Amino acid sequence: MLGPMEMMDQSQASGRSEPSWWNALPPGELQAVREALAVLPTDAASAGDDLALAVAAWAVADPVRAAALLDEWLATADEAGDLKPPTPVAGQLALFIMRRLDHAEGFVQRILPALSRCIQRELERHDLKRNGLPFWRSAEEAWFPAQQAPGRFTVDLAVLLSNEAGAFCELAKDREPEYARALDHIEGEQRDLDAWLVDAFWNEEESAFCRHDDEAGTRVDESPCGLVPLVWASAEPALTECLRPQAGTLTPADWPARTWVLFYALLLSTSHNSVVARMRRLGLSAEATRVQRAAWTVLCAGTDATRKEIMGDIPAPVRWLDAHGRTVAMASGAGAVILLLILLGWAFVNRDDHPADDLAGLERRARLAAEDGRHDDAAMLYELAARRGHETYFRYRQAVEWLHLGYHGEAEQTFRDLVAHEPDSPNLRLNLALAVYQQGRREEAADLYRDFLAQVNPALHPELAGRARLAMELIEGQLALDRQAP
Repeated sequence: MLGPMEMMDQSQASGRSEPSWWNALPPGELQAVREALAVLPTDAASAGDDLALAVAAWAVADPVRAAALLDEWLATADEAGDLKPPTPVAGQLALFIMRRLDHAEGFVQRILPALSRCIQRELERHDLKRNGLPFWRSAEEAWFPAQQAPGRFTVDLAVLLSNEAGAFCELAKDREPEYARALDHIEGEQRDLDAWLVDAFWNEEESAFCRHDDEAGTRVDESPCGLVPLVWASAEPALTECLRPQAGTLTPADWPARTWVLFYALLLSTSHNSVVARMRRLGLSAEATRVQRAAWTVLCAGTDATRKEIMGDIPAPVRWLDAHGRTVAMASGAGAVILLLILLGWAFVNRDDHPADDLAGLERRARLAAEDGRHDDAAMLYELAARRGHETYFRYRQAVEWLHLGYHGEAEQTFRDLVAHEPDSPNLRLNLALAVYQQGRREEAADLYRDFLAQVNPALHPELAGRARLAMELIEGQLALDRQAP
C-alpha cells in the first residue's frame, strides 16, 4: 500500500497533474488553470485556513495529490480529534476523492481510523447544549461569521455534520465489523440531525429553512445559511427541489469567499445544475485571497468533467427536473409541481414512521433539559416530539417551558388552541389562566380561575382546585388594593 508521499511521487511521474479534461479547455483557460495550480498550496502548513479549498481543488485537478494533502490534514488532529482548521468537510472531501481515484481502496483503508475519530469529535464538540442540536462554537469557525451568535442555531452546520456522518458511513460500508461501534454512533447522530432539520426547521409553507434564537425564537432564515441545505446529501429530492428557487438570491457579496468556494465544491456532487451554473456565472467576491481565487479557477474549469463523472450516480428524473423544472413549472403551473413532487417525493410516502421509543427518548431528553434549567432546549425538543406524534401533549409541555422562558404570549396562544380542542382538560385551563396573569391581565385571569372553579369537580382535582382558589384570592386582593390606591 502506497503512503501519501509515494502517491504524490507516482502522481507526478505518471503525468496525472494534467488530467484529460484539460484537453477540452481553450488555450487561455488552460493557461489560467496552470497558473492557478502554481499558486495552490501543496502542503497543509502553507495552506493554513484554506486547506479545505486546496484539497477540493486538487481533487479536481489531481486526486492523488488531493489524497496526500487530506492525509496531512488528518494528521493535524490533536489528542481529542480536533482538526486544524476545524472546517467540517473532511469526510465529504474524502468521499469526493475516493470517487475520483483509480485505486481508492488503499486510500480509504489508510484514512478511516483518523477520519472516524475526527468526525465523532466534530459531532461532539458542536453539541454545545448536549441535546443533539449543533451550534457553531465561534464566529471564526462559522461558515457565515456575521450570522453566528451565542444561542443561535442555523441549519448550515447541521447539514455539514449530517453530510460528514453520511460520508463516513459510505466510506466504511465495506468495513462494518471493524468500525461497527463508530458506525452505530455516527449513523445515530445523522438520524438525529436529519430529524431536527426536517421536523423542527423545515417550513413547508414557506419552502424554506428556519433558524432559532434564544430571544427571537424560531423564524424563517433569510440569510445565506438557509441555502446550505442544497448540498444536504440525505435530503429528500422533493425538499431540495422546493428550496432551489431560493438560490435565485445567491450573490457572492453576501458570502465569505472561502465559504462560497467550499459550497461550490460540495455542489459538484449534487443534481443542482442551475445553482452550479449561477455561481459559476457570478464569480468570486472582490475580497477573495490569491489562494481562494486559485481554488475557484481550478474548480470552475473542472466543473463539467467532474459533474459528468458523478452524474451517473444521480437519478435521471432528478437531473431532468433540474434542467427543465422552470420551463415545466411555467407551462403547467401547480399541476406540474404536484406531478414532479409525486415522481421525486416517493420516499416521503414510503418512509418509515418514527418508532415510539424515539418519542420516549425525546421526552426524556426534554425533561432532563428542563430539570437542568435549559428550558429553551426543552421547548425545542418538545416541538420536535410534537411533530412526530401525541401533538396535544407535547405542545402542552412546550408551552409550559415557554412560561419558564417568559414567552407568555406564545404560551397563552398555545393553551387557547389546545383548550379549544380539549375544553375539559383542567391542566390546560389552569395554565391558560396563569399565562394570562403573567402578562398583567389580572381581571381576565381572575375570571378564568373563577370559571375553572365553577366547572371543575374539586373532589376529582383537589390540588388543582386549591391552586386555582389561592391564585384567584391573591388576584382579587391585588385588585382590591389597586382600587384603594389614590
